[in-house]
Amino acid sequence: MFYEEHSALMYKKISLSWNKRNEILSLTRYLKNPMWFLLSELPQDIKLFKQTPIGEHLKNIGVSPDEIPKELKAFYENCQKAIKNKAVEQFFYGTNYHGLCYPLMYEDMVFGIIILYGMRKSVKTKLLSIVVSLIDTVVREVEKEVELEELNETIRPRAIALSTVHTVHRLMGTTLDIGELLPRIARLSLQVIRANRCSIKLLDKKCKTLLPKCTIDLRKKKTKLKKVAIGRYAPGKAVKHSCSIRGDSFLATPLIDENLIGVITLYDKLDAEPFTVFDEEIMKTLAEQSAIAIRNAQLFQEQEDLTKGSIKCISQLLETRAHILNRPEGAISKIITLIGRNFNMNESEIKRLQYAAMLHDAGQIGVPEKVLMKRGELTKEEYEIIKMHPVRGASLLSKIKPLKSIIPIILYHHENYDGSGYPKALRGQSIPLSARILAVVASFEAMITIKSYRKALPLEKAIEEVKKSSGKQFDPKVVKFFEEVVKRADVKKLLKKELKK
Repeated sequence: MFYEEHSALMYKKISLSWNKRNEILSLTRYLKNPMWFLLSELPQDIKLFKQTPIGEHLKNIGVSPDEIPKELKAFYENCQKAIKNKAVEQFFYGTNYHGLCYPLMYEDMVFGIIILYGMRKSVKTKLLSIVVSLIDTVVREVEKEVELEELNETIRPRAIALSTVHTVHRLMGTTLDIGELLPRIARLSLQVIRANRCSIKLLDKKCKTLLPKCTIDLRKKKTKLKKVAIGRYAPGKAVKHSCSIRGDSFLATPLIDENLIGVITLYDKLDAEPFTVFDEEIMKTLAEQSAIAIRNAQLFQEQEDLTKGSIKCISQLLETRAHILNRPEGAISKIITLIGRNFNMNESEIKRLQYAAMLHDAGQIGVPEKVLMKRGELTKEEYEIIKMHPVRGASLLSKIKPLKSIIPIILYHHENYDGSGYPKALRGQSIPLSARILAVVASFEAMITIKSYRKALPLEKAIEEVKKSSGKQFDPKVVKFFEEVVKRADVKKLLKKELKK
């Protein structure tokens, strides 16, 4: 089968390039411009020769219609003889014309025949050997070209696969957020295979249905996301049988880590060509690496959900003890996100800052309630107790491993930009950026939140109070970004909505 495919490729390449090759053009001119004709195989019926350029040539040189079959027979029989003997054959036809035929061979197998005709003289023995050598040289050159192309086709998917592995590893390193990871994997799949649409579906908890999680569709007419039962359509069959399912217009590849977790399906190649075995091989490699990345992201998400649940529980306990009513949690989270992005923080840094905002007063658990809820001015001793709450909070939260990264934010969020804060009297840039941001946001939140012992300030008044402390209590740059963020229409709308609950 290989030799047949290889020979077919060689014949195709030779037939397309024969009259363009410099050596053939030179030989043709030297022989006074005879004509070349290539056949992959002899037709079953001699009459079919009449439909070739040779039939037209016989008419042009004045061969009568009655004589044409006889002349075609000479061509046909000499071609048969050349193929049988695997050697060049010369012949005479018409009134004074000469021709020759020579088989095209690859590893002793004939894959075509070349006919040279329209010559006024026969080719002398010495020149004939040159003609044969030249044809053999062209065949060998084409053989090398085809072998190089086949080698390239074999190496290319493996090279792409290796590159894909590297790219997916980079994806794994840059995000553990599954909401970001899946679109990146889908776009990478489209880019590597050059397809129009990529859909990623993941198994539900009962492992009976594939749920659509991400689709990137480059076509004008978009396809709606839909869940698929195991065993149905290409994605469902790929998961059921744990193997790739390929058709001309689709390629479904299962995502397998230790267990099946889903499927990547590609549709419609950009060049309208069918999906190939090489595409399948590349996607298997991409899917193997993607499955690891997706599973890691899922495990991370599970850990994040657990951590967030713990934080929520502690936060609600703190709110109850401090008698805080209607904390605008969503708005504060959004304000932190927008300020963080202005400082080019990544998503992990922003998430840590959001967690710190929920737990920044965890140390107040150790503060007596009569001090915490006191309406009047604190005594010196009471203030010293209050000043210890960041240290107590940091100490308390350090026992919870997933929260260790937010300890510096908790510890230093009461440091003032001018150095008058506590617990370390840090100044300016020596205060961690996240702590400087939290200092502004936490103070703003405290001012706009109703407590049992005092009313909340109006939003505009609270913003003005923050601005007054710029350069003293707060970092001026943080205040600048804060002011821009809280004046946004969407943020103001969310604040008002949550404060009215």
